[in-house]
Amino acid sequence: MSLYAELLTNIRQISVAASLPSPGDASTQVALAADCQTVELSHGGIVARLTLPAKTALSAALLPIQDRQKGATTLSWRLPLEPSSTPSPHQTDALPWSATDLDPSSAVTCRQCRTAVVPAGAVKEWKDLPSENWAEMMEFWHCHKPDRAHAHGDDAGKADETSLASRGYGASSLISAQQGVGFVDLTTLLFAESDCRHLTFSLSGYQHGSTDRQSLPLTGSTSTPSHKLNVFCSSCHGQLGFFNSRTSAVALFKWQITCMSSLAAAPGIPECLAATLISTMSRSGSSKALITPINDDTQTTNNAHDQTAIHVWVLNSSIVYSASSAARRTPAIKLLYRPIPAEKADRMLEAVTCEAQEINMPAQAIGRVVQHLEESNLCLPLTERTFKEWNVGLLTRWESKA
Repeated sequence: MSLYAELLTNIRQISVAASLPSPGDASTQVALAADCQTVELSHGGIVARLTLPAKTALSAALLPIQDRQKGATTLSWRLPLEPSSTPSPHQTDALPWSATDLDPSSAVTCRQCRTAVVPAGAVKEWKDLPSENWAEMMEFWHCHKPDRAHAHGDDAGKADETSLASRGYGASSLISAQQGVGFVDLTTLLFAESDCRHLTFSLSGYQHGSTDRQSLPLTGSTSTPSHKLNVFCSSCHGQLGFFNSRTSAVALFKWQITCMSSLAAAPGIPECLAATLISTMSRSGSSKALITPINDDTQTTNNAHDQTAIHVWVLNSSIVYSASSAARRTPAIKLLYRPIPAEKADRMLEAVTCEAQEINMPAQAIGRVVQHLEESNLCLPLTERTFKEWNVGLLTRWESKA
């Protein structure tokens, strides 16, 4: 037996659903408490309670059960939102750990073993990185400045690109790591290698790595040059991120590290993925995405997660829900999802008609995302957990709380 509520901000209502283990009978009652925000479900001598995501305009009373719902195992209501209620909506541009949230004097530590991988004082300044398409947008803006004449054609294009690259923001330009500066991306924090300690670099797993990056070969098992190395904590051997030789940057996953912050919590994998999905939707206009495992030599065919990708379709990018099985109101993305083989995801991405955007994550992180979505699916009423071949999930979003 469970209760689920979802805040419908656009129409100023709260959707409430009750799931019963057996058909409703004379003992089934759903009451709204005097605080106008607590619902209590009684059925067969069992009681379940739920705190709504916002206050309702109704006063304490029993919620009516319609004739068509009598004897059913699922009950539902739409409650009007209190006129003076101002629920704090989850900001659509909220970034897990932005530069202004982090303390410049803080050490960055492994979340598992608390080993300092960036010593206190090594980072003097935090800076937010621009969106992924920053170079293309800068190129477009400079190519179409209204107060300057410009030519088009192959020669003009090459000249423009050369000119833009010399200024540092051509389409082929990259932002390189800087000593003493921590760059903040959607899912990672980037550091200069000289600012890092207690890291092991490897083309594959930890056991084949070295604390001296220069001693590693340039190619992996594929015999092709590799621009990325896997980065592990030298103490607990957990993978913390990767090293990009093109930018000379050590990128550490936000969900694998801790840092002193003005916020109460540190982001997890679901919050980082949610921010990436929102950014991808804003950039591409597509609500579909394929979350595929990062293709590197750490993946082995013996690991079941290596063969798994997730196909997602965002229904609502900003909801707030509460459930009797959860401890608090939670901002989330409501989406359809289905795990698929990685090979199928690759074929879908190669198709000309593919509408989905690709998002890369470590295979282990994808496994944890699937687990998170499966657990959220159980919060929903039984009749709302699937749609055709899709499952319905709630991906937790980042909420800035000081």
